[in-house]
Amino acid sequence: MKLIYHPRAVKFLRKLPQKEAERVLSKIELIKTTPSQTNLDIKKLTTTKRTYRLRVGNIRVIYEIDPTSEMIYIHEIDFRGNIY
Repeated sequence: MKLIYHPRAVKFLRKLPQKEAERVLSKIELIKTTPSQTNLDIKKLTTTKRTYRLRVGNIRVIYEIDPTSEMIYIHEIDFRGNIY
């Protein structure tokens, strides 16, 4: 699967300390290889059919999986208090 990041998500990752950004990116890579990871803290959101939330500590990643085009759209990455 291919990853597509929203510019807002990229901006947030650039502001994070390198160690935290690497931790978030490693979890996103796990989603890329196997989208149905059971050992990650993933919840399906009720907004649309294919939108999910990944929790990495106090950081949340909102993403959408498009199985027809085999793409994962990373819509937003932010701290818990700012994303909801």
